Amino acid sequence: MDRTTLIKIAKDLHREVLDAKSYYLIMQQYQKNQHDYEKEMEISPTFYKTVYKALMKACFMEIAKLYDKSNDAISIGFLLAECKENQSFFPEYKKTITVEYDGITCSYQIHYQHLIKPHEECFFKDLLKKNRELLAALDIPDAENNVPPQVNLTFPEILELYQKRFNGLSKKRKNIQMQRNKFYAHNDKKRIVSNENLLDHYCISYSDVQELIDFALDCTELILGVLIDVNHVLQHAKNTGDWESTLMLTRLGLKYREYDLRQEEKAFEADMQKTISDS
Repeated sequence: MDRTTLIKIAKDLHREVLDAKSYYLIMQQYQKNQHDYEKEMEISPTFYKTVYKALMKACFMEIAKLYDKSNDAISIGFLLAECKENQSFFPEYKKTITVEYDGITCSYQIHYQHLIKPHEECFFKDLLKKNRELLAALDIPDAENNVPPQVNLTFPEILELYQKRFNGLSKKRKNIQMQRNKFYAHNDKKRIVSNENLLDHYCISYSDVQELIDFALDCTELILGVLIDVNHVLQHAKNTGDWESTLMLTRLGLKYREYDLRQEEKAFEADMQKTISDS
């Protein structure tokens, strides 16, 4: 595979994960808005329920595509494998600085600085232990919470870390593929005829969905950030929270409607009283 093709694959996957994230963010708003804007959502209950179900199915299908194991599928697993096979496309170090002083030339290799995420701490136990001991010795107040842990890595080491994270998602990847195959993409005979409870056997929680999306996003952004100018990486979806703004306008409209109704009632009562007085 050439470098241009690898970039195209990474961009396509990145676009898909952004779609999945947009669906998921709007799904998360559903419960909150249903509680905070109950009356406003009751105006079109069928619409909101239908949209929620459609978003849920779309989100699951996007994630299932991202982690598809089919032979010809372009997926996150395929992308990681191709990056491993074509490591020559990636600089081993972030950059190399050359300094010349007094006729002597020295080169210094600058590592990639990787911020350690909570679910990656299991891979850096010794390093984190030393960092905590150092912070405790320096007696810096709340430093552990305010200073995110980071580690210097070469690109092959980062790729190895991401492969470990990918392997750690094996059960979640399996469960979402099984739900796709038995529920979303196919009418599985065993599921329909028998009393098999699909969700109990292949459970996927909201936190699992979030983790699968986060990893796909981290992976594609890392690869695109190294292969091309980081400023050219596709931007995250904007205005995913504008649904609440729409509901706020709906609430305002309901208040105006109530005001108009009260005014009409007052006008009607005034007309009736005038009619009675005239008679």
